[in-house]
Amino acid sequence: METSDKKKQLLKEADILDMFAKVVSQWKFVAVVTGCFIIFGLVVAIGSVKDYTAEVVVAPETSSSSQLGAGLGSLANMFGVNMNTVTDEDAIYPELYPDIIQSLPFLSSLFNVNVVSPKNDIDTTYFYYITNQQKLSWFEHIQKWIADTKDDFMVWTGLSKVDSCIAVFNPYQLSKKQMGAVDKLNGKIGIFVDKKTNVITLSFTDRDPLIAAIMADTIMSRLQQNITEYRTRKSIADCEYIQNMYDEAKREYDTAQEKYAIYCDRNQNVYLERYLVEKERLETDKEMRYQLYLQWAQQLQLAKAKVQEYTPAFTTLKPAAVPALPSSMRRLYILAIYAFLGLICSVSYILFKDKIKNVFRTIITYNKK
Repeated sequence: METSDKKKQLLKEADILDMFAKVVSQWKFVAVVTGCFIIFGLVVAIGSVKDYTAEVVVAPETSSSSQLGAGLGSLANMFGVNMNTVTDEDAIYPELYPDIIQSLPFLSSLFNVNVVSPKNDIDTTYFYYITNQQKLSWFEHIQKWIADTKDDFMVWTGLSKVDSCIAVFNPYQLSKKQMGAVDKLNGKIGIFVDKKTNVITLSFTDRDPLIAAIMADTIMSRLQQNITEYRTRKSIADCEYIQNMYDEAKREYDTAQEKYAIYCDRNQNVYLERYLVEKERLETDKEMRYQLYLQWAQQLQLAKAKVQEYTPAFTTLKPAAVPALPSSMRRLYILAIYAFLGLICSVSYILFKDKIKNVFRTIITYNKK
C-alpha cells in the first residue's frame, strides 16, 4: 500500500512539473497575452470615473399601537370621554421602506431636487444634471453615442417620434428619457434595514461627492415625510373636522349668548310671564350651546394629542456627510485584476488547448450532421 501511494504521489509531482515546464516553454505567449490584458485594463482604468458614496443611518421610533391607544385613553378619561384603544399594527413598517423608495412616484419626485457643486459649476435640478452634466466614462460615452444615433435614425426614418421630455414628471406617463433616468437613479440608491433593530442605512452613489451627500440627505428627509404623512393622515383629517365643528359650536354659542344678553338688557323691569318664558328659553339655549361648545373643545384637544402621538420620531445616528474618498475600485486594482485574468487565460489555454480543440471539433461535427 505504501509503495502504491508513493507511486501516485510521484506521478502527481511529475504531472505538475510537466505542466510547469510546458508553461515556461511558452513564456512568450503568456507574456504577450498578459500584456494585452494589461493594456486593455489600463485603458479601462484611465477611462473610469470615480464614484463617491454618502451614507445616512437613522433609527425610527417603534411604539406599539396598544401603548398609543392606552395613552390616548388615559388622556380621554381626564375629560370624561370614553375612547376605544387601537390594536391594529401599522401597515407600513421599516422593512417596507425600500419598496417606498424604489417606487416610481418617489423616484420621479427626486428629479426636481436642486443640486449644487461649486467645484464643477453645477447648480440645477438633478434630472438635468444626470442627463447632461454628469461625468461619463469612455464606455458610457460610446453607449450614449450609440443610443443617440439610434434614436436620431428612428426619428429620421419616421419609425418613432421625437422624445419630448417635459418639465413636469408624471409617474404614470414618463417619457423614454425620463424612464432611463429613473433606472439610473434607482441604481444609485442603496437601502438596508436591520430586522433586529429596525435601523435604516441609506446610501447614495454619485460622481460628485457633494451631490451624493445632498441626495442622500434629501431622500431620507422625504422618506420620513412620507411616513409621517401616512401615519398622521387620518388623525389630521379628524382634527380638521373637529376643528370645523368646534369653530361652528363657538359661533353658535357666541350668538346665543349675545341674544340672551340683549334680551335681558331690554327687559330688565318686565315681569310678564311670556317675557320670563322667553328669557328662560334663551338661557336654556345658551347653556346647551355652551355644553356643545365645551364637548367639541375637549374633542379638539384629544385630536391634537392624537396627531402628536401618531407623528413618528426618527433619530439620526449618522448624518449625511460629503465623502472624502471614492467608493469605486482604485485604478491600480483594476490593472491588477486584468493582469491576473490575462495570466490565467494564457496558462489555461496552454494547458488545456488540446481539450479545447477537441470540444470545438465535436461541436462542428455535430452541426454538420
